[in-house]
Amino acid sequence: MRLAIFVDQVFWLDGSRLSTDESYILFPASFKEFVDEIVFIGRLSPAAGRAPYPLEGGRFSLFAMPFYKNLYQLWRNDPRVYWEIAKAARQQAKTWDALLVCGPHPIGHIIARACIALGVPVLPIVRQNFIEQMSAHRGVKRLAALAAARILEWDFRRIARDRTVFTVGKEMAAEYAPLSGRVHNHFPCLVDSAQFEVFSKMSAGSDPTRLIKVCRLAPEKGHKYLFAALVELNQRGLRCHVDIVGTGPIEQELRAILAKLGITEQVTFHGYVPYGPSLFDLYQKAGALVLSSTTEGFPQVINESLSIGLPTIATRVGGIPSFLTHGETALLVPPRDPSALASAIESFVRDAELRERLRNRGRALMRDNTLEANRDRILEGVREEIARHKA
Repeated sequence: MRLAIFVDQVFWLDGSRLSTDESYILFPASFKEFVDEIVFIGRLSPAAGRAPYPLEGGRFSLFAMPFYKNLYQLWRNDPRVYWEIAKAARQQAKTWDALLVCGPHPIGHIIARACIALGVPVLPIVRQNFIEQMSAHRGVKRLAALAAARILEWDFRRIARDRTVFTVGKEMAAEYAPLSGRVHNHFPCLVDSAQFEVFSKMSAGSDPTRLIKVCRLAPEKGHKYLFAALVELNQRGLRCHVDIVGTGPIEQELRAILAKLGITEQVTFHGYVPYGPSLFDLYQKAGALVLSSTTEGFPQVINESLSIGLPTIATRVGGIPSFLTHGETALLVPPRDPSALASAIESFVRDAELRERLRNRGRALMRDNTLEANRDRILEGVREEIARHKA
């Protein structure tokens, strides 16, 4: 099987060595043992280099898209670029057995339609609520982003009609179910069985007031709600510290918010920390993982933290409430609600029995949801869709 996978990621080439900087790629890369070749479709950096996540093993290739920093830059491109992409996709797709396309995304739609025209099976992957994600922007940019998001969402649903669809979380599964009777809820996981055994020998930190938040520094990640919760906890006589791992466009804005609230010393920015020993060390110093996002697919960091025995406190968005149970495997709160988040953190800090239950049951949940289990669900769906087309 020659499986093509569209992901909106940047790839780097150093000679023949292909790599990328987003850990999500490790999940589809794990398919390599079960297919002849994986063709990743993504942006090729104009500069040669090496990123933290190499694609090794000889079964990977890249169908390179024009480089763009973000979707706004893409939309401002010469319209002829899209025609060139469609033309190249029609040639490339003749050799593909199936296409997995993460969306909505304008280039993903072009490639999907090229495959449909050639009779190549297309399987959409919906990782999160795209309209909700775009609504996190502000000002004029927000209006433009929402308008574009609604058009793209409408078009992606047309592509998904009568096809096998993979969604992250019950929310998007319910949205796409009327379009297809073959909607599968899945959770892309980077923790394989071997890594789970390594993680299971680790443990969370002993200080429940030391929290960690691992994500991109972007509006939809809801940092400001966590900061407001810290202020409220201070007023309740409970002082917590947050280690923030990640980079993004709003770092200076977040630092300004902390200064205005007077809690700068309660937050440490660690910048980008690659998946590996340095990140695991931060996990083991923390008492809990806190995610305050307003929209999500399913954050990989949850898989990692649960495997280590690091309890999770998160907002009830995206695929999170489909996988985690409040009070059993995590503490879940409504998005954009600092008071609810503060109360959950306070309950966690003051209740040792609750902390132990979350550690044990979270780790038990991950034992049955490793990379292999989730990978097999995707590949089974791909094989069934190919067989359906042949029939």
